[in-house]
Amino acid sequence: MDAFPRAGPGRCGRVGAMFAQQIQNWWWTALPAAH
Repeated sequence: MDAFPRAGPGRCGRVGAMFAQQIQNWWWTALPAAH
């Protein structure tokens, strides 16, 4: 999944991607429940 496995920014990107996915999962489960 990581485009630059040997680079520092690649590691940051992987963490950011996981965080964004977690936020997206929460958003699309919480939003319909709120309405």
